[in-house]
Amino acid sequence: MNILIDIAGAGILLYAVVTLPRNIRKGRALRAEAKAKAPVNIDPAKYGLVPAAQLDKRFAGPDPEADAVAAAALAGDWRQAAAYLAGAGRDWDLRWYRLGILTHAAVEDDAWLKAWRTEYPGDPSAVLVHADALVSLAGKVRGAKLAKHTTAEQFEGFHRLLAEALPACQEAAWMAPEDPCPWIAQISIAVGLGWSHDDFRALWAEITARDPHHFGAHMSALQYWCAKWRGSHELMYAFADQAAAAAPQGSLLPVLRLDALMEHAFREPKAPVYNQPFVQSAVDATLDAVDRAPAGHHRLPAVRHLLADALFQTKRYAEAVEQFRAIGGYVGSTPWTYSANPVKAFVFARTNTFVAWEKAGRPAPPPRGHSLGY
Repeated sequence: MNILIDIAGAGILLYAVVTLPRNIRKGRALRAEAKAKAPVNIDPAKYGLVPAAQLDKRFAGPDPEADAVAAAALAGDWRQAAAYLAGAGRDWDLRWYRLGILTHAAVEDDAWLKAWRTEYPGDPSAVLVHADALVSLAGKVRGAKLAKHTTAEQFEGFHRLLAEALPACQEAAWMAPEDPCPWIAQISIAVGLGWSHDDFRALWAEITARDPHHFGAHMSALQYWCAKWRGSHELMYAFADQAAAAAPQGSLLPVLRLDALMEHAFREPKAPVYNQPFVQSAVDATLDAVDRAPAGHHRLPAVRHLLADALFQTKRYAEAVEQFRAIGGYVGSTPWTYSANPVKAFVFARTNTFVAWEKAGRPAPPPRGHSLGY
């Protein structure tokens, strides 16, 4: 009997010796996993950052002039809108950017645009705003959800408005033959209606004949060539690489490669997209372009958003801190707008950037040289 008790006692002791440390290790692992999954938080004020509740979801960055013009247009003052667009002169990308401001206002309320076109029916700029507003309205009717979550009625309205927009764009192009903007507006039509590669290349030839390095045109064309629309990862990267390589000094087009990376990562979230060999050089080239750009460049805020995300994805936290600070309180740009909750996506990247930077001892960004190529 005592022997049986001794054997049983030894078995219990052996079980305890083997099992308890294993359970302790398992408990520690579970606690570590839970800690890793727990939301990371920082005090934005400690770093001079804008709190999440105050972030602006509408715009990539501040543009008081654009705000004033849009407000005036919605109040019925089309003359200020016309002067704003005319003020871009032959800076075609600035004209395209300003057209976007007016188009957004026209989609919200087009009474001012109708008044403009009534008083000056032959004004090429008024015709252009009308044409691009039809394209934007088509996108609004379709919505931003995947095709499987889009109704037949939405698709019908989308295709109908795009078909209506095409002759309007062609009219605007006929009225201002030197302006690439009516042609650029057709890129979204080509994407939505599924133009063939040959037809799209013919459209692209018209655009580049007028402005070979137009920033907005290239960003729009990347959508055509990406896998979710009419191309593939390979075609998208080839387009971005070619544009970045040909970009003149002072251009922000090197960011096109980061835009391509973001599109790829969005399409394949589990793929090691940011481990590709060219990624670091693409980030470096964009950093260089941002450093060279004038402080008030109209494209700089949007470029900084893509750059900040790429620096975060590649764990270059000290440099990402710079960009997040420069961005300030705006989240209305890709990549954040690809999320159902842009503020949450932005705050996640920003917070984890600052936490990692803090853990590393707040290192200064490495010195950067300015290379001529990418």
